[in-house]
Amino acid sequence: MAQFKPGTVLKTQLGLPVVIDSYIAGGGQGDVYKVTYEGTKKALKWYKTGVFKNPEAFRKNLENNVRKGAPDKSFLWPEAVALAGDGSGSFGYIMDLRPDSFKELTYFLCTSGGGGFKSFKAVVEAGIKIVSAFRLLHINGYSYQDMNSGNFFIDPDTGNVLICDNDNVAPNGTNTGIVGTPQYMAPEIVVGKATPSARTDEFSLAVVLFMLLFTGHPLEGAHWAVPCLTPDIEKALYGNNALFILDPGDSSNRPVKGVHNNVLRIWGFMPQYVKDIFIKAFSQEAIKDPNRRIKELDWLKVLVRFQSDIVRCPYCRNEIFVIGASSTKCDRCGRLYEVKNKLKLYEYSVTAAKNTRIYRCQLGICNAADALNPAAHVVAKNDNPDLLGLRNVSNTVVSASTPSGKVNQVKPGEIIPLKAGISVKVFDGSIDIQ
Repeated sequence: MAQFKPGTVLKTQLGLPVVIDSYIAGGGQGDVYKVTYEGTKKALKWYKTGVFKNPEAFRKNLENNVRKGAPDKSFLWPEAVALAGDGSGSFGYIMDLRPDSFKELTYFLCTSGGGGFKSFKAVVEAGIKIVSAFRLLHINGYSYQDMNSGNFFIDPDTGNVLICDNDNVAPNGTNTGIVGTPQYMAPEIVVGKATPSARTDEFSLAVVLFMLLFTGHPLEGAHWAVPCLTPDIEKALYGNNALFILDPGDSSNRPVKGVHNNVLRIWGFMPQYVKDIFIKAFSQEAIKDPNRRIKELDWLKVLVRFQSDIVRCPYCRNEIFVIGASSTKCDRCGRLYEVKNKLKLYEYSVTAAKNTRIYRCQLGICNAADALNPAAHVVAKNDNPDLLGLRNVSNTVVSASTPSGKVNQVKPGEIIPLKAGISVKVFDGSIDIQ
């Protein structure tokens, strides 16, 4: 139930007016309103009284987040703290409004096999955006504290992501009293042996990515399919006895046919390198030892490779996974997708198809901060879509060597012909056109 009526005026800590326009929604912590702030439509989250054990500490952490600013544009970050002004100590914060085109991750989990997305490439793009955002969050010294499917809003056409509930974000190692949602918590939090940190975020991130790609939970197999999920069963399922549903060494928690059909179907056609990283992420070693968890850089390497392996069938427009740049039959129309050119990268080759993008992390050893620096983009000529080229999208001049030994200097934005034998030196690596 809305606490404020339209037209109510609140003020920020700096004395700037915040005018209530309309009520949007309510939750456990508080209510969200559409407001006018500094001449712009924004959102206001207003907390209910009594929801925090230490409201002053929570507010101070919120104020620090406002001062430091968002680590990435994907976060709907607190912009200002608003106060009640009536001596009650009630408060809230201002953030950007979420566009209507963005849907909660829960929406996609309720569709059949990711059917809410325009393409599987958009699904993978969402994964890349999520990992990149948390990479920057952790680089800036934060931990998220309470990751769950309600935090992520995704544009089903583009895969762009907005992350909300950033009031729970705190410096890594700080205990704000927020522990999280059991389905997404690291096992050591579920059993009460740890509080949220960057290491526990890594486990939660793996859960979110699995649910995004497979529309099912990585720990909810046969052990989850019980008449009643009691607190003891929940603690065992997500904590003491956590077991990956596709653990290669223990089949006791396998997905149940008729219940977990999405996971069974999607896992079957996933590339092995995608399966391998999830097997590692939910191995017993990673479940029990926070230091064995997958880092953001490793997720990015796999996801950008996977995105490069997704192409469109030229005959029926179905998406095809082309692994290793090998010609592949379309599973819809049965016709052969012939790979005309491939791009040989540091550890593997990808198909040179329109919109294939190459990043720094595909060209050799790099750090997490530089992983998504763009290197090259396959583009088509406007008047001849079958004629492809490789655009330099890096921020530096690159060299392109021809088979005859001629070296051309290619400026940012310029295009290299997509011809076999040309080798492009970019960053510390190379893209060899074959």
